[in-house]
Amino acid sequence: MNNEEYLENLEKELIDSNEEVKDIEAAKKYAKNLLNLGLPVIFDKQHFALLVGRELSEITKMMAMIETNYYHEAKIVKKSGKMRTLNIPAVSLRLVQKWILDNILYKIRVSQYCNGFCKKKSICTNAQNHLNQDCIVNMDMSDFFPSISQKQIFRIFYYYGYTVEVSYMLARLCTYDGYLPQGAPTSPYLSNIACLKLDKRLAGLAKKYESTYSRYADDITFSGKCGIQKIIPVAEKIIQDEGFSLNVNKTRIAYYYQRQEVTGINVNGKKMHVDKRYVKGFCQEIYYCEKFGVHDHLQHIKCNKHFYKEHMYGKAYYINMVDKGLGRKLLSRLDNIDWDD
Repeated sequence: MNNEEYLENLEKELIDSNEEVKDIEAAKKYAKNLLNLGLPVIFDKQHFALLVGRELSEITKMMAMIETNYYHEAKIVKKSGKMRTLNIPAVSLRLVQKWILDNILYKIRVSQYCNGFCKKKSICTNAQNHLNQDCIVNMDMSDFFPSISQKQIFRIFYYYGYTVEVSYMLARLCTYDGYLPQGAPTSPYLSNIACLKLDKRLAGLAKKYESTYSRYADDITFSGKCGIQKIIPVAEKIIQDEGFSLNVNKTRIAYYYQRQEVTGINVNGKKMHVDKRYVKGFCQEIYYCEKFGVHDHLQHIKCNKHFYKEHMYGKAYYINMVDKGLGRKLLSRLDNIDWDD
């Protein structure tokens, strides 16, 4: 059904329901604005429940009890050894969030400088921006998702044309305890939308310094000629102005004669490389699996990973993403290992 057919059917249904002319025109205008943006029309909570295939009572219950009944907490170990807290939505809520992601959020543009959680973007596209540069400046925003409030998310939906009631409902279903939860499928893309102004300001700053800017989630990178480190205090002020904070302990400056990394990828020279120590350690793991067998190797290193094969292939696919020649060789070696010995 095209937009014109939708609006004609809407008008007919409202006339059949004996709605007043002014209300019919208001509904048509509301629907037309959303359709022109490629967004689904949602009139109220009951309409949303029909669209997502849920009962109105269930949507109402989700909104009222989302913190107590629809999330559970999980902790994972970060590279630093510290714990990261994830808030994982229940299956029923996750399905609703996935509908919002697929039907609304993916229709909203994000900045060209964003490389995380976007289609056709990755850590590789992020790193490629900064190849063969005299100086790299890496900055890291702390508590990234919790820094984005439910009020900000409400403003996103309202800005794109949804009513106050619908915008509040969508924001409530996508947030936990008043902020974006790390663990919900909607959070990564919502964070990109929320950073649209931040990206625009930091890209404008980079232009003034004749440098390049990119962002992958909470990782911010500038690159250019020696001297661009002067950008740091100005960038920090912009980041704070936009409601975020900087983890100053993670701010790094690397010159061309040092190891330069962007989101874990080496960008010295004209070609991306995986860190040599990472590759060496991985090749050693493969060698031991080949020589002693997977079972004996795991016993020797006292490893109880239940998905060790998947773990190893994950590493190989990561290397393949950065360096296809090396990646293919490593994947071939993994294919020849007897994983069931």
